[in-house]
Amino acid sequence: MSKVVKIDKIVYGGYGLAKDDKVYFVPYTLEGEEVEIEVVQEKKDYSLSNPINIIKPSPERVEPVCKYFTLCGGCDFQHIPYEKQIEIKKEILKDQLLRIGKVDLPIEKVYPSQPFNYRIKVQFKFDGKNFGFYRQNSNQVIDIDYCYLLKEDFNQIIHPLKKFLFKYALSPSQVIVFSNSKNQKLIKFVFPDNSQIANIIPKIEIYKDEIDENIKGIGFYDKKKRQLLLGEYVIFETVDNYKYRVSMDSFFQVNIYQIKNLIDLVVQEVKDKGYKRAVDFYCGVGTFSVPLANYVREVLGIESNEEAVKDAKTNVRHNNLKNLKFLKAKTEKGLKYAKDFKPEVVVFDPPRSGLNKTIIREISKIESIQKIIYISCNPSTLARDLKDFKEYGFNPLKVSMVDMFPQTHHIESVVVLEKF
Repeated sequence: MSKVVKIDKIVYGGYGLAKDDKVYFVPYTLEGEEVEIEVVQEKKDYSLSNPINIIKPSPERVEPVCKYFTLCGGCDFQHIPYEKQIEIKKEILKDQLLRIGKVDLPIEKVYPSQPFNYRIKVQFKFDGKNFGFYRQNSNQVIDIDYCYLLKEDFNQIIHPLKKFLFKYALSPSQVIVFSNSKNQKLIKFVFPDNSQIANIIPKIEIYKDEIDENIKGIGFYDKKKRQLLLGEYVIFETVDNYKYRVSMDSFFQVNIYQIKNLIDLVVQEVKDKGYKRAVDFYCGVGTFSVPLANYVREVLGIESNEEAVKDAKTNVRHNNLKNLKFLKAKTEKGLKYAKDFKPEVVVFDPPRSGLNKTIIREISKIESIQKIIYISCNPSTLARDLKDFKEYGFNPLKVSMVDMFPQTHHIESVVVLEKF
């Protein structure tokens, strides 16, 4: 049974929030719209709903550029002009920080992105017939031939990739592609088991001829473990004056237009401040550690991903640095090394789950720390953690927003905290 509701505002997750007899979360809507909805999932305190008909559309609503919008689960905001997307994200970030973290700060700086064709990494899904992305909240694969979020060279290989899989009767569950600014590519074929590995054609030239001549390396995986490698395992990316080696199993920021802005936000907090030592947790391949080493006497990077640590250690050499070291350790174990290192500055760039109270408590015990720079991709866990940091003596002073994921509800932010 359908009903008509009015959207009060857009909330975290990309949903329009409506209040009637109860709270309704409705995707693909805008504030002020009257929408006919159908409830798809009842919860105790709210209902998840789908819009059936936009009865009274917002004057700001625009026609989505992508024919798969609302089918594919990748985008939330293509019906919203990009400038308005930024406004909405700013308000959501402020609301989450205030409501969850009791942090009342203006968003000091906002860095918009190029709205489309920004992603340098993609994870295609394949079900034996359809090649593309999952439907929203589903494991059903939507077959696509173009994605507006991807760098243009990705879109040029979608058809050749599909054709290749059918031609050689391969059924990977995922095909993960990373492309640098020179369009050089690493490709991972991830199979649900190892039964197809023996059928792989072991000549990279065939993949280059039939998929893309810019392929540098291909890995074949049984779930997460690599079984076979063709060509090279790494490619390089240059951001500003910094050179990064990135391997097939490492993490690198996915928006090619925003990596420099993130680095600049971190660097400006240490440049000309006289800090001697910095620790970079969840450091990956050294995205922030490498620039930091140009502005402080010593830097220690801590990362649990073994391949990322290998990349990071080579990036010390590629950037001619003598004052940067990397340690393979989970954050909880790395705290001991951080304590012995006596840093004045600590950088965190954790996964969406954020930190935990133990990490926050132990970091806060290190007397030498004067400043914490927290890079977050989840405002709700960020707000939770900031509340804990305040409890242990660190006050949030600045909040900046870097739009890493245009057309989606995801929000990247950088918060600077100082001891009070």
